[in-house]
Amino acid sequence: MGGVREAGVMRMKPTVASNHARIIKVEEDLTVLEDKVEILDKKFIDVMARLDTLLKIGRGIAVMVAAGLGFDLGIEGGMI
Repeated sequence: MGGVREAGVMRMKPTVASNHARIIKVEEDLTVLEDKVEILDKKFIDVMARLDTLLKIGRGIAVMVAAGLGFDLGIEGGMI
């Protein structure tokens, strides 16, 4: 027989056809993963942009409250 014995179990040697089928399956899986990574990357960029906007709004509110109370927050150089 053309099999290989592994841990007491007889396994058949891979053929060109079975290797080709496995390669096609791996390529399909890779395509799906690449699509998912691209979607996650776009979502990450969107979330970071929203977070940046929220931080800018928070800084603006902090400056307005400080100005209303007469405090100097020491924000210099246009960091707001």
